[in-house]
Amino acid sequence: MTKVHMNRRQTWKFLAGAILTSVVLLAHQVLPDQVSALADEIIHSLHGPGFGVVALLILSLLRGGKPPAAAYFRAGIYALLLAGLAEAAQIPGSRAAEMKDLVADSLGILGFLGAAALIDRNMRRSIGKMQMVFLSIVSIPALLAAIVPTLWLSYALVLRSQLLPQLLSFDEPWERTYFSGDEMPLEIVPAPDGWPDGSGNIARLHTAGQWGLMLHLRPYPDWSDYSVVSFVAATTDGRARRIAVGLWGIRPGDNTQPGRYYTTVTVGPNPARICVSFSELDGLPSGRRFDLAHVSELLLGSAKNRIGEELLVDDFRLDKSVQDCPSTKEPTE
Repeated sequence: MTKVHMNRRQTWKFLAGAILTSVVLLAHQVLPDQVSALADEIIHSLHGPGFGVVALLILSLLRGGKPPAAAYFRAGIYALLLAGLAEAAQIPGSRAAEMKDLVADSLGILGFLGAAALIDRNMRRSIGKMQMVFLSIVSIPALLAAIVPTLWLSYALVLRSQLLPQLLSFDEPWERTYFSGDEMPLEIVPAPDGWPDGSGNIARLHTAGQWGLMLHLRPYPDWSDYSVVSFVAATTDGRARRIAVGLWGIRPGDNTQPGRYYTTVTVGPNPARICVSFSELDGLPSGRRFDLAHVSELLLGSAKNRIGEELLVDDFRLDKSVQDCPSTKEPTE
């Protein structure tokens, strides 16, 4: 190969590396506007697979004439340095630099490069069998740790949209990706005798924390085609009490405050469907309209911020009709 060709090749590699670096840094600065919490988790989970792919691209630029092991080692080092630079680049902006992201990046780099090495004929020839066994033991778990969260969250995202108009049934393991308790974990228990809707499982909620919150549901965000959200609920101590229901909107890209709506509903000892009509969402004290196309979270809690209350809930769903749904009162923001 002539010196001119070598210089030209090095120039193209430099340009390709600069473009790759620019794309990685830009990806850490840009986030789609008003994405749901689950979609945001998926984007965040791409740290591992993303830097795994970046490491393979760097490897492709470094290959050619060098010992295979040296090329893999250098690709891993360069990819780690780029990961650190990408995290540092987030410090001045709105996104936060986190050490756990760097750990995820490292797992992706190790997993992807290790898997590539295992199927690389030249690499297998250059190192011994014991080194290949060690590489398998280290890289395969790292590869799974990097890609499984993204696959699982993506699976949940697809099934969540297919579940509509039901939002949450407590019957499927993948639903756990978008609901949680507050400071105390909620319990998934079999539905008791006489529970409506023939459910398999229900949730027992416990109030905890400063605000007496019980449940955070991060649902499918577009409710614009519906008129009511409802759920089945019952108290566990034989008494009726007021329960707070909150709806939060997704913060717009201009960082203005998202719409928030609160009301209270009465829940008795016998399981019954509780309905919250959207007809009152436009009557917020601030006069701001609640954006039903970008719902971030549904919250349940004690109306009086009490600690230690319990509530059984099930079958959160949307409906296009407000018929037979009692009107809610006292919205506050």
